[in-house]
Amino acid sequence: MDKGSVIGILLVIAALVLGIVSGGESLLSYINAPSIAIVIIGTFGAVILSVRPEVFFKAIGNIVHAFRRNKLDMAQAIETCVRLADKSRRGGLLALEQESLSDPFVKKAMDMLVDGYDVATVEALLNKEIYLTRERNQQSVKVLMAFSEFAPAMGMIGTLVGLVAMLQNMQDPASIGPKMAVALLTTLYGALIANGITTPLAKKLSARSNEILLYQSLIKDAAIKIVQGEHPKATFDFLQTYVDNHKRKSQEEMKQLMAG
Repeated sequence: MDKGSVIGILLVIAALVLGIVSGGESLLSYINAPSIAIVIIGTFGAVILSVRPEVFFKAIGNIVHAFRRNKLDMAQAIETCVRLADKSRRGGLLALEQESLSDPFVKKAMDMLVDGYDVATVEALLNKEIYLTRERNQQSVKVLMAFSEFAPAMGMIGTLVGLVAMLQNMQDPASIGPKMAVALLTTLYGALIANGITTPLAKKLSARSNEILLYQSLIKDAAIKIVQGEHPKATFDFLQTYVDNHKRKSQEEMKQLMAG
């Protein structure tokens, strides 16, 4: 589980609760069913209207990835690619056929090499796969950003509805304050959804998408180096650029890897 996402959600809730309680108000006074209905149902309706249903429901399902840890290990991917490069150099590209690879993208890239695809074809097909994967991932980000766009607008609509109801009962001064408070709650709900939930989740999913892009780009570059017959050491040095300096392995570690 991604601790950052969980801590972030808890801090947002804690800030809201502490802000209400420290003002001497009851949490129940900030709960209003009509306001919640206008903002929640209205926002969902507007978002569904703006995208295809299958895209919407897939995006909702992908929210879970914002709370999962990143399982893409760049250092491990480099080790795997260097090992494959060394194996293909010693036994030819057909030697890669014996490899049992769990990652679908790595397996697809190596299968292309085994099948004898040339460099241009390998690069074109993997670039296409990377592009379409990113496009699919960005669909979820766009849906969440649509929530961030429509929720405050629905909050404002709810506020206007409340203000109309208030103005129609101006003959009762005692009801003006409570009705105004209820009207403003819809703006609060809309702002909270957009700035405390959907926008942060969209940014986290966008970061996940960038991590996948970087990982797949590494695999693509490694596959191209292998099919070009590049020396494993040169492949190792090239792929090391994908990780931070303090995480890079030494030449000695690379030699031990290939020896193993």
